[in-house]
Amino acid sequence: MTTEHEAGSAMTSMRAEVRRLRVDPGLSRAQLMRMFGVSNATLTDWLRGVEPPEWTRRPNAKDHLRDEAIRLRTDGWSLNDIATRLGVAKSTAFAWVGHIPLDPDSARAREKRELAKKRTAGRWDEFRADRDRRQAEVWEQAAGDVDALSDRDVLLLGAVAYWCEGSKSKPWARDDRLTFINSDPGLCGLFLRFLQLGGYGADDLKYRLSIHETADADKATEWWSTRLGLPRDRFRRPTIKKHVPRTRRANTGDDYHGCLIIEAPRSRLLYWRMEGVMQAVAREASSAFPVPGEGR
Repeated sequence: MTTEHEAGSAMTSMRAEVRRLRVDPGLSRAQLMRMFGVSNATLTDWLRGVEPPEWTRRPNAKDHLRDEAIRLRTDGWSLNDIATRLGVAKSTAFAWVGHIPLDPDSARAREKRELAKKRTAGRWDEFRADRDRRQAEVWEQAAGDVDALSDRDVLLLGAVAYWCEGSKSKPWARDDRLTFINSDPGLCGLFLRFLQLGGYGADDLKYRLSIHETADADKATEWWSTRLGLPRDRFRRPTIKKHVPRTRRANTGDDYHGCLIIEAPRSRLLYWRMEGVMQAVAREASSAFPVPGEGR
């Protein structure tokens, strides 16, 4: 009676013989299955790792495409590009060259990145152009709504602008005079018109720049003087701010002109009037939002 050990040894010997005959003389799979009476699955397991005989290899119509895919992948082509170029499925391209890593520094990869940047920039250019057009339409409509500013409009707007950007008198440090600072020439022009309502002309005021030391203070002073029509001789010595080497400021180019400081001498009464206007504005605005529990 055959033991389990003997059966295992016989199977091992048979497997070795199958592998030998597959190599020399190079029998076919059909011949081996008939000779040893085993299934295709068993034969496949026994022949794992054994190259088929050369005579069993049939020419593959896609061999030249595989070679071309390998060449393209070596040159830095992506799987999608290879599949499109050779007219094969992406899964086929992956089976051919998926084992070859893509070189991110290849000429093809750099070309693809540059092309992607250009396409992205082109889409953004179209978006910006459309955005700027729509913004201009809104600006034009808003300008029509504003129309001409009355003295009352200037009084209200000037008081609000000062409350946001001007120096304030404190109970512990009274300084009831108007000193306004801003980098926006439009807002500075509005405040100058507010001062005009209070009886101040351009020659009655004092001006000074607050500007970083890396900028050209003289050039900036000339820019403000020309832009707002201010007398050059009324500008005092500028306040120079120290430069921080690792600054994150965005206003560092040619369009940077610093901040203009406007001082109105002997402006106590106008300062008080500004405070009164702001109290009235705040009171009127807050009336639309009553405090819960009050007025019952």
